[in-house]
Amino acid sequence: MPPPILLHYYITQRCNCRCRFCDIWKIPARKSDDADLGRVIRNLHDARALGVRFVDFTGGEPLLHDQLPEMLSAAKRLHLQTTITTNTLLYPKKAALLRGRVDFLHFSIDALHAEKHDAIRGRRAFEHVMRSIDAARDLGETPDLLFTVDENNIDELAPLTRFAQALQMVLVVNPVFSYSGIAAPQAGLLRKIERLKTRPFVYVNTAFHQLRRRGGNQINSPRCRVVDSTIVISPDNNVLLPCYHFQQQKINIDRPNLKDMTEDGQNRLQRIRRSAVFKYYQKRQGRFDFCQGCHLNCYFDPSFQYQLDDYFWLSILAKSRYWFDKNIRRRLQGGTVDRRPARDIAESIIKNHDASR
Repeated sequence: MPPPILLHYYITQRCNCRCRFCDIWKIPARKSDDADLGRVIRNLHDARALGVRFVDFTGGEPLLHDQLPEMLSAAKRLHLQTTITTNTLLYPKKAALLRGRVDFLHFSIDALHAEKHDAIRGRRAFEHVMRSIDAARDLGETPDLLFTVDENNIDELAPLTRFAQALQMVLVVNPVFSYSGIAAPQAGLLRKIERLKTRPFVYVNTAFHQLRRRGGNQINSPRCRVVDSTIVISPDNNVLLPCYHFQQQKINIDRPNLKDMTEDGQNRLQRIRRSAVFKYYQKRQGRFDFCQGCHLNCYFDPSFQYQLDDYFWLSILAKSRYWFDKNIRRRLQGGTVDRRPARDIAESIIKNHDASR
């Protein structure tokens, strides 16, 4: 069995936005409930020993955790690839502390019209995104722009594409997933997105689109491999099974209370993954009733790497394009990047876009 490749580490459930497509912010959470730094560092060591290569520090809003820079440094010392997605409300204040510690830094932006972005986020967040882009560029960072798209903001795709190209930052286009009562995107929306999939600095993972067109995960022939591929840890130091969004079992890493768990070695995560409870969820991953139709990007992205089929190859192709844009195209086109402040670039693009409609 291949080892897990991804650690989803929920370091806080606190959030300072009220996004309409998410309900994590509705969970009552206090600062005292955040993940403990010492436990995080120990779990990073154990995860790396299991073969994990990527760690996504998430939440909630991960930048709300005061010790995030120390967590990132610990991960880098273990040669883990780090990922952060932020609404950017705190990034300008913390940019210098995060510099060089995040391999895949994502800034959420849902519209190039400020009022529309703010309405989606439930906060006056657009100006923070603009300032964060400028702060990141000043520090030599190259964040991606994460665009969560549905029928209400698909018209923002074209101006955001031009914005990303002017900045030479990758626009990651993610159709909103079916969660918290939000309807899954229809085929027409996916077609609109795919029209731009070959444009420079636009990342569209058509493997996700293929999954959605086929109705998501099918419990009689599951494609989800979340239990194999991903370790999910909550702020209170529990391994969540089978995943965060549909958790059925919480195993405390310090006090697992599993009668069948062997006591050999010191790696707590390894011992949990050898237990009968874990093997039960591993055998049934993607087969529970609640798994029917699931298409959560964060679980299927690693799952696609565990089976050689069209999902695997579509995902590899998309990632190859992403890598080329991020590492080759930016160097080839470096002299054409727009050096103006992000707000000025956005205003210019919106002015031309609205005038042409």
